Amino acid sequence: MTDSLLPIIRQIHDARDHAARAVVLLAVSDAVLMKYRDVFEAACTRAGFDEGVMFISFRRAAWHAIRGDDGRHKNPAFEEARLLMVDIARGGR
Repeated sequence: MTDSLLPIIRQIHDARDHAARAVVLLAVSDAVLMKYRDVFEAACTRAGFDEGVMFISFRRAAWHAIRGDDGRHKNPAFEEARLLMVDIARGGR
């Protein structure tokens, strides 16, 4: 039997800890996260990775956010959420 899951979805399911989950959430494309958001949220919820669920919410909000004249997000919370995931991915939490 072959595995029909996208490799990145398999990675979030097989992640050994929150650091590995954070790496996946930082790497997943917006298009895949948009389409399979519920799958990623469920995987984080099952693992008790509340920061991951929060990060997905921030990414979702960022998709719809108004940007400045330079094309960057105006709200610093988006960058703060990304930096939190980077810290977790590096084993900082």
